[in-house]
Amino acid sequence: MSKQSPTFELVTDDEIDPRSCRALWCAVLQELFRLAVAPRASDHATETAAARRWFGSKDFFMVCSLAGVDGTWVLWGVRRHLEEQGVA
Repeated sequence: MSKQSPTFELVTDDEIDPRSCRALWCAVLQELFRLAVAPRASDHATETAAARRWFGSKDFFMVCSLAGVDGTWVLWGVRRHLEEQGVA
């Protein structure tokens, strides 16, 4: 019984929808924001703390870039919101 390597098809540039990609990264920002500022009962405290630490990280700024938003401005808004909630 021989193992076969999985085959991958390359995605070409003309198959990529920039609006869909931007929407994906905006959704990442939205979910991390929700987790940081309005965690649900089902969210673990460690996840909420990690989400709050994520804002301002290299990964955060990369996601902002991919989403097409100004990371510095977003970070300012998130920090302001957290301060108003008394959790910053």
